[in-house]
Amino acid sequence: MLAMWVPELPFQLACARDAGLRDRPLAFLNPESPRSPVLWFTNRRAKAEGLAPGEPLDLALRRLPQLRVLDPQPQTWWEAQAFLGDFLQHWTPQGLLGRMGEALVELDGTRRLFGPPQDAAARLRRELDARTGWQSHGGLSLSATAAQLAARLEHCIELVDEGREASFLGPQPLARLPDLAPRIRSRFHRLGLRMFCDLQPMPLPLLCALVSERQAPGLLAQVRGEDRPRLPLLTEPPGSTRTPWRLDPPRLPEEVALASWSLHRLWSDARSPRKLALRWWDVDGEPHHWKAEPEHLLQPPLELARTVELAFRQGATRRLLVRQVELRIHWGLGRARALFQDSRSQKVESLEPALARLRKRYPGHPVRAGWDLAAENLDRDEHLEDIYAKSS
Repeated sequence: MLAMWVPELPFQLACARDAGLRDRPLAFLNPESPRSPVLWFTNRRAKAEGLAPGEPLDLALRRLPQLRVLDPQPQTWWEAQAFLGDFLQHWTPQGLLGRMGEALVELDGTRRLFGPPQDAAARLRRELDARTGWQSHGGLSLSATAAQLAARLEHCIELVDEGREASFLGPQPLARLPDLAPRIRSRFHRLGLRMFCDLQPMPLPLLCALVSERQAPGLLAQVRGEDRPRLPLLTEPPGSTRTPWRLDPPRLPEEVALASWSLHRLWSDARSPRKLALRWWDVDGEPHHWKAEPEHLLQPPLELARTVELAFRQGATRRLLVRQVELRIHWGLGRARALFQDSRSQKVESLEPALARLRKRYPGHPVRAGWDLAAENLDRDEHLEDIYAKSS
């Protein structure tokens, strides 16, 4: 499989818009700290000068006057990640989008179309550069962990041959292990376990004493380069979540606590829901579907969760046991936009963090964007003008 990595994708997008930002120390402001601004994250040149995320803005500018501070544009970054997923779908149907600028795709079954995996990876990287100007790197290996760490070497395309995964991963620090919890990393550090080679010879029962029994087999497979995950389809776009809930055992519709389950999904993500759809299946396999109306999406999370449960109760009329429920939410303000949108609409991107903070602070009140209120006032004024015209 191939691990693709576009280093510092948000900064590459900013430099593509403004060529004067290239070869300069850059940083994005943290949208969660408006009163005392701090840096959200910094590029490599700023890190080389000693700046780190979380540093106060005034102190950072005092230490590095040539620092260029940018406003965050999360919607643009989500759209860029979505474009990366759409681009990879032309090469393989199987893949998984990770963090910003990261992707893991399967090239094993594409040999007849694009040749050996090394050639396909090189062509993929060149085409991405030609279409977007993004600088990317790749890692090829049967192990997902080895492929991801090989891409971080920034050798264009780094190949880890079969049987060499453990020796390649051995000298890597455990801090580079993807998704390793900080508390587990701190525990390993206290015990002197700092490199992959420190965990590779460890028996599984001993590792179960250090981490949970469910996590230990997967962690041991990762450090040994034996992880061979089956990648899903690349049809799930970023900026959306599909959350399935398999009911075991199946339940009657009135026994499904859908309101609390939906509220947890809506509350765990601070972004605005752009689309929301609910699907459920009975024990005989009969599918059902419900889609939220635009006025439903303007409700606070608590009311929206009740609306979802009410729609489920009204639609589940067959009096059969429900086997599975799935909630799919598309996030983001307004409509889905292209990656290279009009510069006049860039101000829209800065509204989402502010609306997210208001939604967290006032959970019982609807938080709406300004253009929704303007459109509502415009319709009301037109209605009043019609009344006045008729009365006169």
